[in-house]
Amino acid sequence: MSGASRPARGGRPDGGGAVVAAEAIRVRVPFRRPIVTSAGRWSHRESWIVRLFDVADEVGVGEAALDFDAGEAVVAGLARLVREAVESARDVGRLPSTAELEAELQAAGVARRALRCALDSALLDLRLQGSAAPHGAPRSVAVNATIGFLDVSETEEAARAAVAAGFGTLKLKAGPERDAAALVQRVAAVRGAVGPEVRLRLDVNGAWDVATARERIAAVAPYRIEYVEQPVAAGHPSDLAAVHERSPVPIAADEAVGSVAAARELLAARAADVLVVKPARVGGPAAAWEIADLAATAGVPVVISTLFETGVGLAGALAVAAGLPAVGGATAALTHGLATAELLESDLLTRAPRVVDGRMIVPEGLGLGIALDEEALRRYAVEWQGCRP
Repeated sequence: MSGASRPARGGRPDGGGAVVAAEAIRVRVPFRRPIVTSAGRWSHRESWIVRLFDVADEVGVGEAALDFDAGEAVVAGLARLVREAVESARDVGRLPSTAELEAELQAAGVARRALRCALDSALLDLRLQGSAAPHGAPRSVAVNATIGFLDVSETEEAARAAVAAGFGTLKLKAGPERDAAALVQRVAAVRGAVGPEVRLRLDVNGAWDVATARERIAAVAPYRIEYVEQPVAAGHPSDLAAVHERSPVPIAADEAVGSVAAARELLAARAADVLVVKPARVGGPAAAWEIADLAATAGVPVVISTLFETGVGLAGALAVAAGLPAVGGATAALTHGLATAELLESDLLTRAPRVVDGRMIVPEGLGLGIALDEEALRRYAVEWQGCRP
């Protein structure tokens, strides 16, 4: 699934046959251990699994997921959009052009982009049902291990375990520390535990203001930080640019990359050294690749990450990561934030993507390689819309 497997420029990831039916299952899957970030504490992942059926009896699968802090109105809006899409299944393959899509996603908001991700991923899955991976496609992509906001001893233990499992890049959740000294204590413990060669990222989830970001980034700079992700809140590219301008450590934008238009604005403002793109947030594979192309033109590498989706969303994100353009070799050097399925009690798959020595293996076979575990799907389902043809 290299760039050769991507839709043609200006095209869409349409399936090979007309869509005749759809079903959507809202699932609620507990985390093995609550996820703690500066934005809150999360005990489960709730999302929609969407299946599209075409005239050839092939099935494409995608996932619609929202940021954990999405408000009730957004959650309700996504549910309404999903139900409408299932009812008008034969129309989901009639997608707008790339330019129309960008305008639609920008105007419609996060719920529409989440649904568009599920539909585009399912259509891409259908499109690839009749083709094997193209010659020269990467067989794996490098991935980081994510370490939640834990106390110092637990953080150090998790870092050692991740490196022992073969990960060469660690992403450390940060932000809630009471002061710079507490942050330095955690970072120093990890660096001491894993040595100087392991790459270390900090993910702040927008917890700091500009002054705090400058202070704390300077404090951790001696510990060889690969980049600091979203040090200030999204929505104000000028604040991120102000931190970036004076930072001794590279800066990555994450929550700020909410759409193609938002990415374009960040690139124009020279607000970040790296864009962290989550297909579930920006509108799916086509939108993610559009952002990657814009970033490549600007010489900015892209890291593909997840919203802690199940294995369905992960499969789509893995396909996106495998199809990224190279940016002077920089994209190949960066690792992606895809190794998150094991944080869930179930990934809803019978055959999960394997991580070997810090690299996630791209599934062989047709489509996106999604093999749903029907028993698990029923176990975690809280709502079921539509039916098979």
